[in-house]
Amino acid sequence: MRRKKKWSLEKQGTFLLRLGKLLDKGYSLAQAIEFLGIQQSSAQREELQQCLLQLRSGVPLHEALQKIYFPAETIGYLFFAEQHGNLAQGLCEAGNMLLLKARYINRLKRLSSYPLFLLFFMITMLILIQQILFPQFAHLSSSFYAEGSFLSSSFTHAFSLLPNVFISFLLFVLFLIILYFIGFKRLHPATQMKWYLAIPFVRRLVVLYHSQLFAFQFSNLLNGGLSVYEALQVFEKQTSLPILQFEADRMKKQLAKGEKLDCIIQSRKYYEKELALVIRHGQSNGELDKELLHYSQFVLQRIEETLERWLRVIQPLLFSLIGLLVVLMYLAILLPMFQVINHL
Repeated sequence: MRRKKKWSLEKQGTFLLRLGKLLDKGYSLAQAIEFLGIQQSSAQREELQQCLLQLRSGVPLHEALQKIYFPAETIGYLFFAEQHGNLAQGLCEAGNMLLLKARYINRLKRLSSYPLFLLFFMITMLILIQQILFPQFAHLSSSFYAEGSFLSSSFTHAFSLLPNVFISFLLFVLFLIILYFIGFKRLHPATQMKWYLAIPFVRRLVVLYHSQLFAFQFSNLLNGGLSVYEALQVFEKQTSLPILQFEADRMKKQLAKGEKLDCIIQSRKYYEKELALVIRHGQSNGELDKELLHYSQFVLQRIEETLERWLRVIQPLLFSLIGLLVVLMYLAILLPMFQVINHL
């Protein structure tokens, strides 16, 4: 059986966004999916037909989309949207988040593809120099009975190690990727969070993302008429976002002991400090759902700003590394040549 091609992030985001807009215009869910299916490829149209069959048999939308490989974060968004009753808004939000993610991934690919190509080209040149030119220089130098200076010999030896260093680094990165998918994703959510918080650059983004996710989903559930405790029960029921499920269980136990929600949030290292203040202020004026929603929008803007700063740094950094390699390559070639010339 031929394996079906996974939807791209852009296609998934566009589909969800259009589906939400059609629901907002009065289409039923089945009508909207059928209409959007006309515009898809034959394989994706077949998947949507299977999705419709499941919906008609009583399967929730988030479970039907999970079977055609929509991301776990998206499934979580749709689960919460079904719980608070505003599915159209949830679909639009999930679609926008996927499109945002796809946009930054594509920008990262575009900014890094050419520098990475140059970097691999330079590594290939380093290997060729190490395997071909350096032996020739050594033979030529020995034929003139020339002894290399300490600086030249040290530099040549260090330069000859660079290809091995790069290859070792690539193997190490590959090992980390395999370890992430095989072992890390199976760890308990609390253990995963501890590891995330231990990585300097990742920590900032994880704290912002987790704060935005909690504030947005919690505000929607409160706006749907649920109490704080009932909203946490909904968090606990879903399985697509394990960290929220784990958090809900802990928070319910702490609330039962008489602790305040803002104090619980303040004690967690993976939330922004402002989130506890927003909860405290929202509870005092009875507008907790609205203030959490506004806060989640502000945090989303900060996430975008953080990603923009990272993207602006990546390309110059890669080009600087390539420039350094070019300089080192010239020195590695010229120093032995000057050494031989001096002994003529």
